[in-house]
This record gives sequence, C-alpha cells and structure tokens, in this order.
Amino acid sequence: MSFILSFWMIFIIDSVIVLLSFIIFICVWICVSMLSAIFFVIKINDVYCTWDFISSKFIDTYWFVIGVMFIMCLLLRLCLLLYFGCLNFVSFDLCKVVGFQWYWVYFLFGETTVFSNLILESDYLVGDMRLLQCNHVLTLLSLVIYKLWVSAVDVIHSFTLSSLGIKVENQVDVTK
Repeated sequence: MSFILSFWMIFIIDSVIVLLSFIIFICVWICVSMLSAIFFVIKINDVYCTWDFISSKFIDTYWFVIGVMFIMCLLLRLCLLLYFGCLNFVSFDLCKVVGFQWYWVYFLFGETTVFSNLILESDYLVGDMRLLQCNHVLTLLSLVIYKLWVSAVDVIHSFTLSSLGIKVENQVDVTK
C-alpha cells in the first residue's frame, strides 16, 4: 500500500536531512581546523611548523581536505536519505520494468497487477492475427514515489517518458 505524500512533506523531510548533514559538516570542519592549527603550531623534530602559505604541501593539504569534506557532506546526505527512507517516513511503491526488443512489461509490486501487451498462446483463438501492440502505457498514481527497476531481456538503446519530456539514452552494454 502506498502512502501519498504532498510536495511540502517531501520538502520538509529533505530539508531536515540537509540541515542535519550541514550541522555535522560544520562540526567536522571545526574539528579539522582546530587539529590542523594544533598540528602546524606544535614542535616536530625540534623545528616549529609555521603557516607558510607559499608551500605546496600546505596548499595540497588544504585543497585535499576541502575536497574530502565536500565529498563526505554529499555521502552523509545520501546515507541520511537512505536511512530515513528505510524508516518508512517515506513509502515507496516498486515497479519492475522489463524491456524486450519492441515492447515493455510492467510489474507493480504490492499488488498483483501486471501490465503487458503479451498475448499467451492459450489466449489465441483460431484465426486470430498475432500482432503485437507497441504503444502499451503504464499508468501510475500522482504524488506517489515509485522506485523503478529497469532490466532488459534484449538490448535497449533508449526509453522515453513522453509526458514528462524525458528521453534516456543508455550507454553500450549497460542494459543488456
């Protein structure tokens, strides 16, 4: 069963996650700054380290730390989103999409709904034409978050969500 979320509920949950990750980022940044200040001022092998801004070691270390902090902030936000997603604050419906050469088959989990344009051999009547419809549509509810599992039985080069104006081109050997 899917839980319908409004835009503002999703926005508030994401804002809280961003705020938490920003607070943790600031705390870690302050700790790293204090440790680096202590490290550069202490005595190492009877020689005092100084703040030499021209030294390439200092510049390399500084930009390395900034890059690591930025990546850690992004990873922390991702981990928090995954964590809160598993706590059922945000409920997802799962839709499995299997691509064939000229058509798609859709399975909505949580229900026994299968959208397919395949006609079983047992459903044919004598004299029926065996034509394949290629314009089969998957209809999903609005304001429900869906996870799409996309796989392919055959090679898929691209797929289109025409109502959203999205066309996704796949790289070679990605969806084989």
